[in-house]
Amino acid sequence: MTHTTRLLAAGTLLLLMASASPVYADNFDDLRAKWLVALTGGSAADPTDADIATQIAVISANAQSYSTNLIRTSDRSALWSDQADFSKSATLSNNYGRLSTMALAYSTPGSTLYQDATLAADIVSALDWLNTSYYNTSTVYFDNWFHWQIAIPKTLNNIMTLMYGNLTAAQRANYIAAIDHFVPDPTKRKKANGDDFDLTETGANLIDKCMVVIVRGMLEKSPSKLITGRDALSGVLPYVTSGDGFYEDGSFVQHTTVAYTGGYGGSLLSAISKMIGLLGGSAWDFSDPAIANVYAWANNAFRPVIYDGAALDAVRGRNIAYESTGDHVAGRGMVAPMAQLALVAPASEAPALKAMVKGWIQRDTTFGSSYYQPTTTAGGTQTGLAITDLAALKSIANDSAVTAQDEATEARVFAGMDRVVQREPGHAFVLSLFSPRISAFEYGNGENIKGWWTGIGMTNLLNADQTQYLGNYWPTVDMTRLPGTTTDHTGSGTPVGFKSYLNTKAWVGGTVVNGRYAVAGMNYSMSGVTGSTLTGKKSWFMFGNRITALGAGITSSDNVAVETIVENRKLNSAGDNALTVDGSGKSVSAGWSESMADVKWAHLAGSVTGADIGYHFPVATTVQGLREARTGNWYAINNGSSSTGSTTAYTHTFLSLALNHGSNPSGAAYAYTLLPNLSALETSAYASAPTVRILENSSEAQAVNDTALQVTGANFWKNATKTVYDGTRHLITANRMASVAMQEADGELDVSVADPTQTNTDTIGVEIGRSATSVLSADSGVTVDQLSPSVKLTVAVSGAVGKSFSVRLGGVTTGVDVTPSLPAYQAPTTSVSSTSTLDAYIRGGTYASTAYGSNSYAVVAKASLRKALFQFSLSNVPDGATIKSAQVVLTPDTVSGTGITHRAFLLASNSWTESVTWNTQPAASSTTPLTTWTPAVGTAVSIDVTSAATAAISVDRKLSLLVDSLSDTYASYATREYTANTAYRPTLVVTYTPASSTTASVIDATASVKIAQSGLTLDRATQQSKGTVSFTNKTAASLNAPLVFRLDALSSGVTLANATGSQSGAPTLTLSQPTLAPGATITVATNFLNPNRVAISYVPKLFATQ
Repeated sequence: MTHTTRLLAAGTLLLLMASASPVYADNFDDLRAKWLVALTGGSAADPTDADIATQIAVISANAQSYSTNLIRTSDRSALWSDQADFSKSATLSNNYGRLSTMALAYSTPGSTLYQDATLAADIVSALDWLNTSYYNTSTVYFDNWFHWQIAIPKTLNNIMTLMYGNLTAAQRANYIAAIDHFVPDPTKRKKANGDDFDLTETGANLIDKCMVVIVRGMLEKSPSKLITGRDALSGVLPYVTSGDGFYEDGSFVQHTTVAYTGGYGGSLLSAISKMIGLLGGSAWDFSDPAIANVYAWANNAFRPVIYDGAALDAVRGRNIAYESTGDHVAGRGMVAPMAQLALVAPASEAPALKAMVKGWIQRDTTFGSSYYQPTTTAGGTQTGLAITDLAALKSIANDSAVTAQDEATEARVFAGMDRVVQREPGHAFVLSLFSPRISAFEYGNGENIKGWWTGIGMTNLLNADQTQYLGNYWPTVDMTRLPGTTTDHTGSGTPVGFKSYLNTKAWVGGTVVNGRYAVAGMNYSMSGVTGSTLTGKKSWFMFGNRITALGAGITSSDNVAVETIVENRKLNSAGDNALTVDGSGKSVSAGWSESMADVKWAHLAGSVTGADIGYHFPVATTVQGLREARTGNWYAINNGSSSTGSTTAYTHTFLSLALNHGSNPSGAAYAYTLLPNLSALETSAYASAPTVRILENSSEAQAVNDTALQVTGANFWKNATKTVYDGTRHLITANRMASVAMQEADGELDVSVADPTQTNTDTIGVEIGRSATSVLSADSGVTVDQLSPSVKLTVAVSGAVGKSFSVRLGGVTTGVDVTPSLPAYQAPTTSVSSTSTLDAYIRGGTYASTAYGSNSYAVVAKASLRKALFQFSLSNVPDGATIKSAQVVLTPDTVSGTGITHRAFLLASNSWTESVTWNTQPAASSTTPLTTWTPAVGTAVSIDVTSAATAAISVDRKLSLLVDSLSDTYASYATREYTANTAYRPTLVVTYTPASSTTASVIDATASVKIAQSGLTLDRATQQSKGTVSFTNKTAASLNAPLVFRLDALSSGVTLANATGSQSGAPTLTLSQPTLAPGATITVATNFLNPNRVAISYVPKLFATQ
């Protein structure tokens, strides 16, 4: 179907186009008429429609205010006294914005200023003044490039369209020339001096510039310009695998490292939908087949990040600091262009688009009596939807043939932008992560000053309380204590503008099984964000209305308090939402603070029906509760010139629940489960019979099983073969870093595997402790190596960009427990090279006290007693690495004869400097040379020093060589000072494999367990006194094998008959259970021989690894 057909089929746009019905001189006039309708609404601007009338009144009132305050004197230095600081580019942009509002009022039927001649004259005069004074072909731009190259030309194009008949050809030519001066090519960004930056525009910026050039081409009637803009737009259509743009998983990134679907992505959607509407059916309609991707974006990228009409803050970047653009206003700004798309979409796409749009309109109640109501800006003026958008939305909302779509039930891992979204009936759960690919947050132009922690495990829970993140949430919440984060409260002062604050750890991402149940994780370090030493491993298991969060390996050495924020919820206007903890109500007064010991569950009443939240702690723990009234203002988080926040003080009451890890934690852990929409009674009932079981919570793996859903998730943190157990049974084994999820139902097993690091260029091996009979389906890249007695999979993840790979198996049974036998992980080899850190030559005889350490050559000759010395550093080889090869490479630059033999020796000391002389030379470590060779000019010599390098790694990481000659003939080698050919310089090349894992440390875990000893019973047949000892893990961290029970101070004369060993003179029992998970219990038998019939006593101790 052509765009022409689609446009004719679109009822609303057909009405809008009808207002442009006169026959125009050419196709450009037709386009201009369409664009005028898109700006004003044309015949859709029906003043009898209450919503449209309200919007026209807003346009009229704003325009009248600007007109009233316009400075009209001939000697004016500004157009408005409150927008007169032209040292800021935002001032110029705002001036054009006000003229645009006045032009819109002039051209919109029903406006009180419609076709007002005085207003028109004022607009034209002001345009000329701005053109002459600032925006012209002679101006060298300053301040923010965006205003000059996008904001102003877009606005100026619209003004010229609205005032076309009031402008002379010469005036339009002047304005267009100014636009060409700043935007000669939509794909390039200009420097102030007119040169191109070394930058190609991408994403929303490219689309905006394309729109500038397209409309500018339309106004000048320039086919070449219009085509240039249209064709350049194709640059945003293909999917990307890194950097800016849309990813196949639905991610959208702008500024290289920022998740921005709800910010720049919304702007892109708006612009491209307008261009599709403008050019559709014309001689310049889009011919690139990739334009179809736009409709896929609507469903795959935008729909999942809009919930009940709100754009998720997790994908709005620094826009969360915009006072006038809360999540629902931003969401409406995305829903409107989706409505426009729906009216021109192919028949295969339009119904779904319309259904989702209608659903959001019906569910979003934040705009009051009407979804279409204007909102008030920070400056006090009102703003609202464009009339064309309003008309498109209403046409869909009022179409009885369209059935509103409910929010989908699904889970999505957006690996391209490190975001995770879970949607279940009644709630959406959103997770914001950061990695070496995605920044923790973005600050720029004075916007989002306190955003440090917004991408470091922050969680957002959306439910029936649609105003939770509205109503001045961001300036009042404690932004160092955001829900989901494990925080040391660092991050102060003004961040660096547009810097990428990246994670140094690559393991960030997750997987989804059956499209509904998600597992996600983040290994993180704050070193690249706030500079603190805080590190940790965090996982989330999103299984229906149970969201379990685990943390392990939480470590810091900054002597500051570290805590995990379970919740920090904005309360109702009275701040008195009820908090119940283990059945007891807590104070509803602001200022309440309490350290609550042994908490099993808590419940927070919602501000509206459908907003209750339950909290379960699988291991009873101490929870810090705080109800506090917090006051803040928008200026404190946004003092930018374009979007400055107000200094008005706002106060909200927040309720927080936190888990303290103390100062300088080492290997701390936590565990809790969120229970959205459960009442206090239901939360209590769940705590009595939880369905979530923690299988492991350690720095090696974090795993959870939900018995009700038969879903299991596991995050494997290391490149090593690791098994997660269900009790003593092998459940899931992986041999590489991986995120794995599986669900069992009706004899079928679904398994999903992903590489969250996005660095694995090979495969992941997975073994499941289940038996199957058939493969029902498998994604490309998944090989089923074995179905029985265990399931073995090989998943090819190279280049997958964090994608989940799925397989479904049939005939699944538990089968017999087998020991996993995956191929062992083979660490990849890495090569690093470094130039010598010291080099010199020495000379005997009368030169024995002379140093030659600064020369660009090192001479070697027997007759003249000359030798060369070289030293190299191994500092670029990481700790724990295994050196496979180390070669010193020397290159002769001069050789004066033939038949020369040189030798290399290791030096016994590395303490020499380049001031070394013959008299102070260090001794060789051996009289046997490492190797001998005949030098030739330009021919590199490799000397194997692998053994020496391996030994040096554990000492001082230095390696020194001496080269001498068995020949009298002169030869020399290039040194690190050599400049004639830098490739000749002495080099150490080391090939190594990185450490696959760190050695687990043995700890005394006695304080981490609850110990219960039974009484002893005499077995007369064996004469043994028999009993049991039970160990229950009372912490949130797993205790891993080997688990060793030691009996200290055992009564004299008594022996443990079933001992498996001894330690420090005390008998020990090595327990069979591989992991003692949080809350889990293991019971061991004790069989004593007591020939003297003494009272049996001992001190039980438990040792484990962690």
